[in-house]
Amino acid sequence: MTENRQNIDWELAAKILGGEADEIDHGLFEKWLNESSANREEWRKIKDSWKLGNESLILKSIDTSTAWHRVQGFTLKTPTSPKHHSAVSAKKWLPIAASIALLLGLIWWWLPDHKTTSSLIVSNSPREEMILNDGSRVTLNTGSKFICDQPFKKDQRVVELDGEGYFQIKGNREWPFIIHAGEVTIKVTGTRFNVRAYPNLNITEVAVIAGTVEVSADRDTPAQQLKAGQTALFDKITGELKIESTTDPNILAWLTGKISFYETPLSEVAKTLERIYNVTIQISDTTLYDEKLTARFSNNSLDFVLDVVCVTFNLNFKKEGNTIFLSEKEF
Repeated sequence: MTENRQNIDWELAAKILGGEADEIDHGLFEKWLNESSANREEWRKIKDSWKLGNESLILKSIDTSTAWHRVQGFTLKTPTSPKHHSAVSAKKWLPIAASIALLLGLIWWWLPDHKTTSSLIVSNSPREEMILNDGSRVTLNTGSKFICDQPFKKDQRVVELDGEGYFQIKGNREWPFIIHAGEVTIKVTGTRFNVRAYPNLNITEVAVIAGTVEVSADRDTPAQQLKAGQTALFDKITGELKIESTTDPNILAWLTGKISFYETPLSEVAKTLERIYNVTIQISDTTLYDEKLTARFSNNSLDFVLDVVCVTFNLNFKKEGNTIFLSEKEF
């Protein structure tokens, strides 16, 4: 990926391509476009690739039905190759709902052989689902980046993930599915599992829900096998990879919307809410860390959950951007 692609405002690009940009959006876009000839050339490639599209990948939001209200569709056509006739044909529409800031940061660029399309997807909303050409499903959490070739090559299926994703992989022992998540490599043939590999976190986590996966963090050491109910934790600082039983009942709460606490210390409650709602929570008094919470939530807003926490422990909360402050004192 070039530096220009990294500097693109993908939400703005989605509005421009989807025909939902207003005068301010167009002004910002023109400013970026006129900054350099490299930007103009990059935009030309994006527009050309957008028109070409590809049948092998579908993106859709499963976060809210409102996202489907105003969509911009286009017919997808792909140059054929005898080696890739087995690819599953997908629905010929790519939904975009820039009006609710649902960013499908999608860019297609054609490789020199014109047989494969590389795809970069950046998620700014929770629960964005992709259906790959092999029938596998990947759901991304907020702030995640996913890169893959579509259709997959005939010998293996390879993707890259920065962030968090839930994978439901179609089984095929002769066609392994490989995920590169930072320093960790995950190899599967067919299973369901969650990967949390945000670049800013010191721990990369792989939790298996069904089936088995192989996890490795060093080419010189053998891969370790994980079964359902196990989690691999890789420490980026020490380089240690350890396997343990999955004990977190909220491992998929970001996906399901269901949160469960049973005699859970407030410090752990805060970490769970940070993960699910993509915020930072600061507790003013360390003596509150060990206070225990028992509660269940189902698709509730962060404010609702914080209200319950505050009522339970006689606390108050204040928001400043993405930071939540919890205190016994009034703000």
